[in-house]
Amino acid sequence: MATALENQNDSKNQNPDEEQTEDAVLVDRFPEALRVSRFTFFTVCVLSLSFVLFCSMPLWHTDIWGHLTYGQLIWDTGSIPALEPLIPLSSGVPFIDTAWLSQIFAFQTYEIFGVAGIKLLYAAAITACLGLLLFRVQRRTTSFWWGLVCISAFLISDWKQLGIVRPQLAGLLCFVLLFTLLNARQWRKYYWFLIPAVFALWANLHGSFPVGLGLIGCLLVGRAIDVGRKAGSWKAMFSDSVTRRYFLLLELSAVAVLFNPYGIQLYSEVFSFSSNPNLEALIEWNPLTLRMFQGKTAAVLALLLVIASRFTPRRISTAEVLLLVGLGAAALWSSRMVLWWAPIAAYYLALHGAAIWGQKLKQLADPEAEGVYCAGKWTVVSVGMVWICFAITPIGSQILHGKQVDFEKSVSASTPIGAADYLKEKKIEGQLFNAMELGDYLLWDGPEKASVFADSHVHLLPREVWEHYLRIVNSSGDAEELLERYGVNTVVLDLPRRNTLMRRLERGGAWRVGYKDDRSVVLIRNKPI
Repeated sequence: MATALENQNDSKNQNPDEEQTEDAVLVDRFPEALRVSRFTFFTVCVLSLSFVLFCSMPLWHTDIWGHLTYGQLIWDTGSIPALEPLIPLSSGVPFIDTAWLSQIFAFQTYEIFGVAGIKLLYAAAITACLGLLLFRVQRRTTSFWWGLVCISAFLISDWKQLGIVRPQLAGLLCFVLLFTLLNARQWRKYYWFLIPAVFALWANLHGSFPVGLGLIGCLLVGRAIDVGRKAGSWKAMFSDSVTRRYFLLLELSAVAVLFNPYGIQLYSEVFSFSSNPNLEALIEWNPLTLRMFQGKTAAVLALLLVIASRFTPRRISTAEVLLLVGLGAAALWSSRMVLWWAPIAAYYLALHGAAIWGQKLKQLADPEAEGVYCAGKWTVVSVGMVWICFAITPIGSQILHGKQVDFEKSVSASTPIGAADYLKEKKIEGQLFNAMELGDYLLWDGPEKASVFADSHVHLLPREVWEHYLRIVNSSGDAEELLERYGVNTVVLDLPRRNTLMRRLERGGAWRVGYKDDRSVVLIRNKPI
C-alpha cells in the first residue's frame, strides 16, 4: 500500500514538470521588437499580392518607351536638351523636360534589370500608394477592412490611369505621401524638412507638383474658415497655430520647387501646359463623361460620398469639401485629373463609412491594430509571404534564378515589335508617318535613320504639323497629298484602329503592305519620292 502511494505521489510530482516543459516549448521567444500583429500580416498579404498583380501586368506601349529614350539621351550627353531632340518635325521647339529625373532613373533601371526593372518600378510605386492609404485609414479607423475599402475604391476609380507606365506615377506617389503626412494625427518636427524635400524631388520627377501645392492651399483655407467660423471672428484665424503652420509650409514648399534645372521657369511651363491646343485631341485631356469607364466609377464613388456625408456622425471639415469639390471640378474639366481626386475621395469614403457603421461592424475591427497583441509567428509568416511574392515576380525570377524575362510577353499586345523589327531589317530611312500611339516605341527600338512623325509628347509638335497628322490619321480627303508633302515613303499604323486609312492607301495603288500582323501594319510606297 505504501509503495502504491509513493508511486502515485511520484506521478503527481512528475506531471507538473512535464507540463512546464511543454508550456516552455510554446512560449514565444521571438524578440518583442520584431513581433508584428495580425493586422500587419493582413496588410503585408494585401500589398504583396498587389505587387505581384502589377508586376504581372504588361507594359503599355505608349509613354514609357519615349521617356526611356529621353533618359538615355540625357544620360549619354550629360545634359538636358534645350530644344526637342527626338522628333525632326519639332526641330527648334523649346523643350522643358519636367520628368528628367524619372527618365534617367528609369533608363538606368532598364540598363541593369531590363524590362523586369521597369515592372519593378511600376509595381512598387502603386503598391507604395496603396500601403500609405491603407496605413492612414487604419490609424484613423482601427479597422483593416475599411482600409481595404479605401484602396479598392482607389484602384477601381483610377484603373485606366494606373495602367499606363509613366513618370506621372512618381508624382502620384509624392501626392499620396504628402496627403498622408498632412493627415497624421500628430505633427512631427521633421515634417518641416520632409515635406519641402518631397516637393523638391517631385519638381524633378514630374510636373504635377502644383496639385500638391493646391492640397496644402485647400488645407490652409479650410482651416482658416473653420477657425474663423468657430471663434465668431475672422481675426482668430491669424492667431491659429495650425493655420500659420499651413501657410509657412506652403511657402517653404513653393520655394523648394525652385530646386530644379529651370528654376522659376518651371512654374510657367506646368501652368501653361494644359492650355496647349494639341492636347484637345487626346481623350485623357477631354472632360470626364459617363461614356468613359473612369467616368462611371467616379460617379459611383461620388454618389457614395454624398450618401455617406448625409448620414455620417463624423464632422466634415471645410478643407475636406474644398479638396473633393476642387479636384472633382478639375476632373470634370479633364478626365486625367481623376488620378488625383480618386485617392482623396476613397480615403474620406472609408472614414465616413467607418464612422457610420462603426458599431455594427465593430467585430471587423482588428483589436491588434494598435500592436497590443503581437506574436513572432506573424512576423515569420509575413516575411515568408513577402519572399514568396517577390520570388514569383519577373524581377525576382531574374535575380534569384537568372531567368530572363520574355520581352514580348512583358509588353502590351499593341506594342509594334514586329513592325519595328521589319523597319530595321529593311533599313528604312527618311520621314515615317506613324500612329501617335506607336511613336514612343519606334523612338526606342525603331531604325536609327528613320524619323518618327509623332509620339505621346504631342504638345511639342507645331500646331500645323499636329493638324496635318489628325487629317492624315483620320483619312481625310487630302491625306495622300499631305503624305507626299512630308516626303513619307513608309506608313506605320496600329490595327485595327486605323483600318480605314490602311484600306484607302491600298486602294489608291500607290502603296503596298510590306508587313502586317495582328498588332500593326507597315505600308510602303511603290514609287518612293
